[in-house]
Amino acid sequence: MAKENGVATSNCKSVENKKRVAIAMQGGGAHGAFAWGVVDRLLEDNRIEVVGASGTSAGGMNAASMIEGLIKGNNAGAKAKMNDYWREMSELSKKLSPYQLNPLDKMAKYYNLDHSMGYYIMGAVQSMFCPYEWNPANKNMFLEFIRDFFDFQAIRDNREKKIFLGATHVKTGKVKIFSNDQFCADALMASACLPFLYQSVKVDGEYYWDGGFIANPAIFPLIYDTPANDIILIQLTKTHRDDIPRTKAEVTDRLKEITYNGCLVHEMRSIYFITKLIDEGKIVDPSIKRISMHVIKNEDIFKSLNLSSALDTDWDFLQMLKNEGRKTADRWLLVNFDNLGSKKHTLDEAIFSDFVS
Repeated sequence: MAKENGVATSNCKSVENKKRVAIAMQGGGAHGAFAWGVVDRLLEDNRIEVVGASGTSAGGMNAASMIEGLIKGNNAGAKAKMNDYWREMSELSKKLSPYQLNPLDKMAKYYNLDHSMGYYIMGAVQSMFCPYEWNPANKNMFLEFIRDFFDFQAIRDNREKKIFLGATHVKTGKVKIFSNDQFCADALMASACLPFLYQSVKVDGEYYWDGGFIANPAIFPLIYDTPANDIILIQLTKTHRDDIPRTKAEVTDRLKEITYNGCLVHEMRSIYFITKLIDEGKIVDPSIKRISMHVIKNEDIFKSLNLSSALDTDWDFLQMLKNEGRKTADRWLLVNFDNLGSKKHTLDEAIFSDFVS
């Protein structure tokens, strides 16, 4: 074993010995920097080959950065592209975003925005008006940024490294998956289009919002459209709270957490049920692929953070989340690496229960 940045990595270079995985990444705004850290650490392990990614919102940005980097420069290229994305996005937000930490909170490392005047002003505007009213010209500097940042043609032309972006079709409420051949700036923006921040995004004549409402993220494309038998989900949204929400802000946050995890939990239950039937020999159809699910998360990191911090793009905050993601991934690899390829789920199976026990 070698060490990089003080973390153990494998010197194994053999493609034959690599374990193929696909990575699914939840949305969560700035909290996506935690997933950046997880992926950054996974990419240092030369025993793993990432063959595809599914993402929604910030997860889609992570997926796009990683896939483009893999195409152009293998694992090192992916690490560099993800770093560039978060650094440049943070710099853009510093210039344009009203969501800024006040200096005292920054010094105290308090990363929630509930002391930010800009946060309350924007909240008041959004409670009374929608983006069609307060931004009728549809100015979207973030869309312009991603148009310049990503090489969309490189991903469209590639068929080995798969990408799947989840968006919500506004008129039907159904999920839309944009894959390599449909990859463009508007599709990527659609996946991250929060309806109280942006006007709906038009792609090929249809209109879309953030995919987190209906698929956060979508797992099924990774099952049937990649060669991976192991899928690693990087989860950002808390599944459990120790306390009962008692203020309006706490109730709002908890409702969002339940909503953003809802579709994912249903899909995971279906995967678990089908896998169980395959393992018991009750399904023998070879067209139904057996996969193993793995979850990397650290809810302790987010205990002191409310959902306002998902709008906090301060570089120190993003670096903190990245470092915590790296440490979480390192611990996960030590415990679970050997389970990759072993036809074994590595996650809390309580998630598959439909009822409170």
